[in-house]
Amino acid sequence: MVLTQPASEMSPRQRSRWPLYVSLVLLSFIVASVTAFVLVFKVPEWRNNEKLARLEERVSMLPLPPDTESASLGVQGTVGLQSGNSNHCDYLVRMSLETRLSESEIVRYYETVKVKGVEGRELDAQVFINPGPSWRSGYKDVIVEFFDGGHEPGYDIRCH
Repeated sequence: MVLTQPASEMSPRQRSRWPLYVSLVLLSFIVASVTAFVLVFKVPEWRNNEKLARLEERVSMLPLPPDTESASLGVQGTVGLQSGNSNHCDYLVRMSLETRLSESEIVRYYETVKVKGVEGRELDAQVFINPGPSWRSGYKDVIVEFFDGGHEPGYDIRCH
């Protein structure tokens, strides 16, 4: 009398189950790893990108001075470590303009402009004027920047 069946007499269904179990374990490990990565690193990036988008929107809604037009680049923003050594997030929004105003007029105009920053504090504008001639006759190229720095980075790797 035989108490056990030899391995060759096992049904094909019993022999083929272990690869399925190994595959399920590997798949669940991969899904858990990807989910953890997204939760830990990508969600803080998305949150900071949203803050930057709101700041860009506030800057783009500013009225332009007279005889001034938005250049082809328009409003651009970036978030990450812009100044200092590490462990904080900085937000920088830049507008490219073309103006017929004098340098003192454009600077005076943007001295009075305030924009609400990422966490509500008022930001001052910095004006940079291209000393050379513009590609358009009678115009000057101007860059206006709003910088909001020193914010908590969380796990956003761009800020470390």
